[in-house]
Amino acid sequence: MILGKIIKKDIKQMPRKILDISLVEDNKSDLTFFNIDEEETNETLKALKQSYVTNNYKEETILNLQNTLKSNSEDTSKELKLESYKRYNNALDLSLKGYLTSAYELIEKAIEINPKDVDILNLKGLLTLLKCDFAKAFESFYTAMCYGNNELSRKYVDMLSSDEFKVFLGRYNHSIRFINEEMNQESIHILENMIDDDPDLIEPYIILSLIYDKIGNVKKREHYLSRLREVDKDNPLFENKKEDKEEKKEDIKPKKKSKNSKPFLIFGVCLLLALGAYHMYSKNKIDKLNEKLSNHEQELDKADKKLNEKEQEIKEKEKELDNAKSENKKEDTQVIVSDEETLYNKAVDESKDKNYKEAIKNFEYIVSQGKSKKYISEAVYQLALLNEKIGNDDEAVKYYKKYINTYTKNDQYYDDAFYQLGMLYYKMGDLKNAKNTFYGLKNEVPDSMYNNSKVNDILKEK
Repeated sequence: MILGKIIKKDIKQMPRKILDISLVEDNKSDLTFFNIDEEETNETLKALKQSYVTNNYKEETILNLQNTLKSNSEDTSKELKLESYKRYNNALDLSLKGYLTSAYELIEKAIEINPKDVDILNLKGLLTLLKCDFAKAFESFYTAMCYGNNELSRKYVDMLSSDEFKVFLGRYNHSIRFINEEMNQESIHILENMIDDDPDLIEPYIILSLIYDKIGNVKKREHYLSRLREVDKDNPLFENKKEDKEEKKEDIKPKKKSKNSKPFLIFGVCLLLALGAYHMYSKNKIDKLNEKLSNHEQELDKADKKLNEKEQEIKEKEKELDNAKSENKKEDTQVIVSDEETLYNKAVDESKDKNYKEAIKNFEYIVSQGKSKKYISEAVYQLALLNEKIGNDDEAVKYYKKYINTYTKNDQYYDDAFYQLGMLYYKMGDLKNAKNTFYGLKNEVPDSMYNNSKVNDILKEK
């Protein structure tokens, strides 16, 4: 599901409001609540619809009362609506230029004035969805649909209620849960995959920049802040970063330059010599003192020269040491990957020899301590298979879900994991979760070989 691209396209097609007060309708009563579609068979949705309309109707009534107290003019409500249209148009312009935060603030103000305008509600829904505030987005679209059964609102209500979106939301929720459980790498995997699939959503960039900031990876943090600026130029996170930098600047005090004492020393010595000459009246003594001073300066120059040579030697040694560290780091990385590969192959051999407990132990170590996505993803899938094989169904479910929620359809065992999880649920007698899993498989990988007659038969069961 690629939400961002669809949303951006719909924002471009949103109609502009005509700013002519003579064309603004002045509706002082709202019978929408009393015209709720009686054909709605789902009582929960019907109650939800009534609550949204009642809430908006109540807010508009209060606003009308407040405006009545201020003025009895017949044009008051029209002027307010015209003001909401201006804010809507401005929000539309800003959103098209990539200033989504400012656009959202304007559309919120427009809704305060005109809470039942379908276009305003729909634009709020689109902007809120880009921010990944899914509950508020659904509320905006559903409310807009209550006031006018328009195509755009219906499209997004259906989309946000679909099985495909549930799979998307499941992955997103897992990324948040992994952060709370200090499983940062797993969360990073999911969010980076989501960005690859859907680069227009705002919140994944914010979360990734904050995760990388937490773990001290400045380069990655700045990368995702830069990507965030591409989709939301005035996101509040940039203002926070600016304030942090200003605070750091205030904490840094300028260092005073150390004064060179050598000229003052020479001046002092010369002054002493002059005074001595005045009192001693002896030219020979002055010459001898000058000679000593000259020799002393030559010694100082030699010492400075040696010191500079030593500093140069130290710099060269430090450079050699840095190069050596860099080489060692590369070797360490190669060793880590090599060790993962060795341990993975060992676990595979143990699995073939039916030494399942030892194989599981080694695969678990790769998942918890590994650095390479290749071996971690393979180990996750193997842990699901092995736990299912030894009858540890709960652990198997956990690892199948971990694979599905961490990786994407481009990874090797993605549809395998869906299929195996669905069949495991079916074997456990959990038909509901089995069917939900197979629906997820059909939505995520519609051309998978696992969308077979067996799966279709299970989906038909009741």
